[in-house]
Amino acid sequence: MGVKEKEKEFKALYRQYYAPFCLFARHFVDDPAVCEDLVSDVFVNLWKKLDGMSLLPATIPAYLKMCVRNACLNYLKHSVYAEGYVQESRFAECLYEDTPDKVYSVDELYKMLYEILETIPEAQREVFMKSFVEGKKREDIAAELNLSIKTVGRYKAKTIELLRTGLKDYLPVILALLSL
Repeated sequence: MGVKEKEKEFKALYRQYYAPFCLFARHFVDDPAVCEDLVSDVFVNLWKKLDGMSLLPATIPAYLKMCVRNACLNYLKHSVYAEGYVQESRFAECLYEDTPDKVYSVDELYKMLYEILETIPEAQREVFMKSFVEGKKREDIAAELNLSIKTVGRYKAKTIELLRTGLKDYLPVILALLSL
């Protein structure tokens, strides 16, 4: 595999899996910045090993999931030692209990978003799409849809609250993806 092909393959993997695995890491580590660092380290190690490895597309998510999980558990283990034995019992329970470890791809996150958006009234959905997908301002949306600015704001707030409830930890990532 040439350097250009390796870079292209790696960038595609990074774009597809970085954000979902940052969310996955949050099941173990409560600090978003630490989660991002841990997932970044996993991708750095993957980059170093990419020449000597032959990952099949079907095995990549499982491999990354295992690496991220191990990185999180190693981080927690180190934290336990650093904080002393008083904190050890609290973290030990988190390390070994069954935790939800569903990792969503970008496509699955979009699907979850659109399923929720399908349940709201059309005008409210239009306001959301024009605001977050098209990046339009409240004033422009109000003029375009013949609504008051307050109504546009209320529709946005209602939709965000519904998404916050339905998507929980995933909403910031979805909104970030919409703004790309």
